Order: sequence, then structure tokens, then C-alpha cells
Amino acid sequence: MSWTAGRDRNICKRITFTPDEWERVRKLYEELTRYAPEHRSFSSYARRMLSERRIHVTEIRPLTDPEPIAREIDRIGVNVNQIAHWANANEHITPDQVEEIRASFDRIEQLLGDLFADRREARKDA
Repeated sequence: MSWTAGRDRNICKRITFTPDEWERVRKLYEELTRYAPEHRSFSSYARRMLSERRIHVTEIRPLTDPEPIAREIDRIGVNVNQIAHWANANEHITPDQVEEIRASFDRIEQLLGDLFADRREARKDA
């Protein structure tokens, strides 16, 4: 049985890159897969780029980089968990610790508010 039998895509082409070309292509592909999960395979990405000349992902791309927000929320969550663990183990919590928890939640609210404000502003400008 041949390789092409039973395949919808039965034409195979080989492509070569210089190291610099490959690095550019790899970076574009990695950026795209963050925002367009339907292109999980390089084959899917390359086929679409070559046949359609471009891939539109602007409507999927977040308007704010979520990584700093996720790191900050993670740190806040760790602090809250440590305080809750300590309070459960010692069966009491100080007013300063309660204030620390409230400040952490205020920071979460502020970060999320900033994120949504950025989204609203970007939609107005679009």
C-alpha cells in the first residue's frame, strides 16, 4: 500500500530554510499558536499561510498580555493560601493579616479592572 492511499492530502512537498529564515518562521508559528489553537500542527499553519497568504487572528489576540496579570494573581493566591493555612493551624488570625488579604483582593480587582478598561478602550479605537 502506498503512502498516498486513503489520504485527503496526498501531495507532499519539502521545504528548506536557512537558520535565520527558520527562526523567523518558528517565532511566527509559536506566536500564532498562542492565539489560534486550530493551528496546533506546523503542517496546518504552513498549508494555510501558503494557500491563503495570511492568517487573521486579531479578533482572538488578547489586548493585554495576560502573563504579568497571571503572575501577580498567582502570587496573591499563594499569600492568601499561606495565611489561610496559618490561621487554620493556629485557629486565629490577626487584624494585620486580614488587612493583607483585603489588600491582595483589592490588587486583584485593580488588575482586572485595568484589563477590562484596556479592552474597552481598544474596542473604541477599532
